[in-house]
Formats: sequence, structure tokens, C-alpha cells
Amino acid sequence: MIKILAGLPAIELAERWKSKLGGAGETDVVNVYGAEALLSRLREPFDRIVVHTGLFYDRYPWEWMEEIRRTQPQAEVTVVLDEGVCDSFGLEAVCRLAAVLDYRTVPAGSREEEMLDILAALTLGGTPERAPAAEGQGLVAAVWSAASKDGATTVAINTALALASAGRLQVGLIDANLRNPEIRPHLNLMDRGQSHFKLRPKMHTGTLQADELLEGCTSYRSLPGLHILTGSPRRDTAQDVTPDMMGGLLDAARRAFDITIVDVNAYPDNAATVCSVREADVRWLVTQNNYASYQTSWNEWYNCYWRYCGLQPSDISLIVNRCSAGDKPERIADVLGMPLAGTVPNVGSGLGLQSVHEGVPLYLRPKAEAFSEAVERLAALLAPEAAAEPAPHAKSAAVPRLARWAARFTAMFG
Repeated sequence: MIKILAGLPAIELAERWKSKLGGAGETDVVNVYGAEALLSRLREPFDRIVVHTGLFYDRYPWEWMEEIRRTQPQAEVTVVLDEGVCDSFGLEAVCRLAAVLDYRTVPAGSREEEMLDILAALTLGGTPERAPAAEGQGLVAAVWSAASKDGATTVAINTALALASAGRLQVGLIDANLRNPEIRPHLNLMDRGQSHFKLRPKMHTGTLQADELLEGCTSYRSLPGLHILTGSPRRDTAQDVTPDMMGGLLDAARRAFDITIVDVNAYPDNAATVCSVREADVRWLVTQNNYASYQTSWNEWYNCYWRYCGLQPSDISLIVNRCSAGDKPERIADVLGMPLAGTVPNVGSGLGLQSVHEGVPLYLRPKAEAFSEAVERLAALLAPEAAAEPAPHAKSAAVPRLARWAARFTAMFG
């Protein structure tokens, strides 16, 4: 008989977790719902102990973590990190103590179901593995910047345009930058009534369907394969979105689209950013050849938050934006410990700013040929099979690239 002591912050969570243990041998589970209740049970011997840091919101981690090990030297202990209770100092303290005391940890930023799955696997002595996407479900790519205005929105928009203009894929473009949504002005979209704010009741109840997501999206010019879910003008409600709400939106996007590109805020202080990055199949960090961006801003955010979400730098691919001749993007990638996904050249003559101000994307614009080529290379990373075939408008591989651009430009703008 395996005796398990579990301290989770709610009865409903404890029951769901207990059901995931199923018939895994003989187990005797004791659930408690408060710090004092958990500490009082430490007089009894347990084989395994599960502790959610939310129970000890008003205590230093070294107090209760050392108490558990002192009274239960034989127990396998798992600690669930909760960024809603611990700041970066608290998370660091818990992780360091866990390493010293031989505890296991469940990463911060998980939606509830994922957290319970990981917790159940660790409790049963297994190794938690991320479930693969179901067959037929689309790919999700998260794009964010090392620092504000490094160009993640530009990369996200233009890559989506490159994918959709080929005419073979259903492409979703989601503005999940809840604090500073920019896709609407970047594309000069006028319908303010369409945004993911309208979908939040369904997101909240976990009932959002693929067709409802499609109805909430905005079309763009003459690209029937591009579906844009714009951000809400209600920026003050960014904190209302939970990991489970954002996870439900991404699940619906996988069912609705072949590829979904999610543009998120540079700062991981909201569930939309954290959940999108954690659950994405492809993660693109956009930076400039600027020390304050790729070294200072990124490293500080990684060290104070992203590392506690279970992400390693090697899980993220780097895109260096506004590259100029003489830049060494490979060196930046080596410094950050990330694979280099690509580079995007700087567009001169003020064309980049003009593009933003006029709401006309750079992709396929005259004098932005090098930029468009770089974006098409990025698109090919997400859809290599589609990129390997000639586009519908291209009669043969011999058609000059300029002619292909002209055909796509006509498709986009009519």
C-alpha cells in the first residue's frame, strides 16, 4: 500500500488529480486543503507527498520545505510551482531548495489539466511527457520579442501572409498581445467589433469550437485562407485571461487551421503570453542586434520567469530582425544557446515605418524584395511541403521571382 499525502488548494483539483491516479496499484490518498492541515499530518509516515505552493502563500519556502523533509526523510516529494503566489525570488528559492532536498517540481504557467497530468505521472513514479497533437490538428507557432518593438508583430504578420498567399493552407493569425494589440493597425483593419473579446465567454467555459473561432476572425483582402483574430481594445482586461482560457483558444485554432501564428507580448506577465509560448509547437524569439535587447532584456526575463516554466533556451529558435551587412546573427544565437531560425534584413528608405503607419505590410512591396525572400524562408520552416511545390499562380519554376511576387501581390490587394 502506497501512502500519499496531497496538499492542493481546492477540493475539486484534488478530486480530479486523484481520478487520474486510477487503478495504479494500491494507494491510500489523504487530501488536505490548508497549510496547517498538511503540516499536522506529517507526524504520520508517507511514501509520497504532493504540495502546491499556493498553500503556503504567507510563509517562506525554507520553513515548510525543510519541515517536510525533516519529518518525512523517506518520502518522494513533488512541489507545484505557482507564479500567482511566488515572485521570481520565491520561485528561485523553491527550485534551489527542491534541488538540495531532492524534491521534484511541476513547472509554473501550466493550465490546470496539464498540471494535474504532470503531477499524476510524477506521483506514480513515471516521467511526464507532453501529449502529441492529435492527428489532423494544425501547428501552432508563437512569436514574441526579446524587448518591446524588436519586430515580432512584423515577423508574425508577414509570415502569415506568405503562407496564406500560396493558396494551399488555412492560416490563423492570432493577436494575443493583450496589453498592446497591434495587428489591427498594422493591417489597417477597420472592423473593431471582431476580436477575441467576443469569444471570452466560450473560452471561460472551455466550450470554444473551431467554427466559432472562424466566425470570430476577420478576413484580409483577397486571401480567403487567412483568418485574423484581432486583439481587444479592452487592454485593461488582459489579466482576466487564464491559462485554461488561452489553452482552449489554441486547441480550437489547431482544429480550425493548418498553421496558427500567435503574436504575443514580449513580457511574460500574463497568461496569454505564457500559455502560448509553453504550448506552441514552434517558438520564435525575435530580437535585434542590440545588446540591450538580446542580452539584457531577454536574459533578465528568462532568469526571473521563463526558466520556471520548464523552458530551455534550446527549446526556442532565434530570429534576428533588421539585420544589416556585417551583423553576426550566429554569434547572437550562440550566446543565447538557441538555434538560429533565420534573419530578416533591415528595410531602408523609411519603408518599414511607412508600412506600419499606412497599415500596408512589407511583404511583396516594391523595394522590399530581400525582406520578402527572408519571410518566405521563415514560412518554409513552418510548411516545408507547401513551400517545396510551385504556387498555384506559378506556371513553372522558371517564372521569375518578381513575376511570382506580382501574382501574390494581386491576390492580396486585388
